[in-house]
Amino acid sequence: MFFLVLAFLVHSPSIHQIEYENHLDDAVFSVVSQTQLAYAPLQARSREMNKDYYGYCPYWIDTIYYDYFQMELLTHIAYFSVEIDPTDGSLGGIPYLSRFTCIRDHSHANGVLIHMTFIVFGSSNVTAFLNNAIARQNAINNISDFMTNYGIEGANIDFEFVTSSVRDSFNLFINDLSVELWGHSGGRKDVYIASIAVPEWYPGYDIDYLADHCDGLFIMAYDFHWSGSSVAGPVSPCVPSSFWGQYCAAKSIGSYKAYGVDGSKIILGIPYYGLDWPTVSQDKGSATTGTASAKIYYYAFQNANTYGRIWDDYSLTPWYRYYTTEWHQCWYDDSVSLDIKFGMVNDSLLEGAGCWALGYDRSYDHIWNAIRNNFWDPQGIAEEESKAEYAQPMLELYPNPFRKSTVISYSSLVINDQLPVTHELQCPALRIYDVSGRIVKSFNLTSPASFREAGGADFLLLASAVSWDGDDNSGCKLPPGVYFMRLKAGNITVVEKAILLR
Repeated sequence: MFFLVLAFLVHSPSIHQIEYENHLDDAVFSVVSQTQLAYAPLQARSREMNKDYYGYCPYWIDTIYYDYFQMELLTHIAYFSVEIDPTDGSLGGIPYLSRFTCIRDHSHANGVLIHMTFIVFGSSNVTAFLNNAIARQNAINNISDFMTNYGIEGANIDFEFVTSSVRDSFNLFINDLSVELWGHSGGRKDVYIASIAVPEWYPGYDIDYLADHCDGLFIMAYDFHWSGSSVAGPVSPCVPSSFWGQYCAAKSIGSYKAYGVDGSKIILGIPYYGLDWPTVSQDKGSATTGTASAKIYYYAFQNANTYGRIWDDYSLTPWYRYYTTEWHQCWYDDSVSLDIKFGMVNDSLLEGAGCWALGYDRSYDHIWNAIRNNFWDPQGIAEEESKAEYAQPMLELYPNPFRKSTVISYSSLVINDQLPVTHELQCPALRIYDVSGRIVKSFNLTSPASFREAGGADFLLLASAVSWDGDDNSGCKLPPGVYFMRLKAGNITVVEKAILLR
């Protein structure tokens, strides 16, 4: 039996810090302006996302990849990043200023809020900064001026890591920053915090207090296995297991809520990358023989197609292995495992989800499709069009996840307040799709062909249930993974997901 080996106990550098430092040699910095500059104003847009989606946009992502961002599925973008000098609170340069202004203006044109990420990395630097009241106040003033001069909507604070000795000072800094930005002369500005995945191991983060004094906590629910781990394993396990242990994305959500944080303040951060370790063997849970290299989703997906994608039933994440002069294992997340995490966001009533990092999927739209399936909700239009036929149908599955079979039940209220005495009803259609959008199973459902007005209270409740054994239309067993149930009743469509385990 193997258990998760985590970075957090020794305050090992996060993927944010590692990648920030790895790209510094190629970065071009511009001095922060002390005067207000021109910018494209934020445009209003209709709200069709039922959850927030918060994406970090690192400075090393070229603008050519911005075209692949599906802006209607984003609510916030945090450009990464500007350093705070721990000695005096001054701000470092903006890396690739033209990229920052490009994504800012592009986002504003699409109604997406823009934040700047302000960083202090290394516990000694964080401690020195937070122990210096003058430096703290200088940083607050400088961040406030940054909001004005660059016309953005908020700040993301990424301090790694805050020790227990400066817990109160961190609280004070966040409180004072929030007071300043919430009362900003240019209108209220947001304060978000990049927060740890395992709060019980980090007493320096007063989670409940921080939640009350910011707009959102972005849980970095990744690096559960990190580049220096002694064992190769899932970067972001979805659920606890007997093999990997209790720490996982689901545990992080539970821990935050146990500390008193309301779900409306939680962003579940998920990885668009994997880690590739040299390993002793091909076996799951093998010891590593060196440091892992990060693989962005774009390449991890391609490699998994080349070497063979393996699904881990314990962590509910994929991985692949290959041999060069020694064995390698790469553990990553794809649209299937991320869809499970997005389901947790909905089920746990969180503010939303977010990613490290935008651009890591490049031209692939697999993850965008999973976001759309879970968080996109243009339902109001459909309801208006079909109000004289079917009311919103209900679709339920039990058990879910399932191994052998699940019962799919549906019900719908049919309302006829505008149509003639007899109203012809279209039979509801129930289909099951895999994550690629392919229909794998169809069910024939029955419903009354018509109904007649009765005393002015013309309505009819349709209800039925079918059993699905995880087979396709030809009777073959489908592989484990995430599937989507789509019920179409009249002009209304409702979708639920099912997790098939073997």
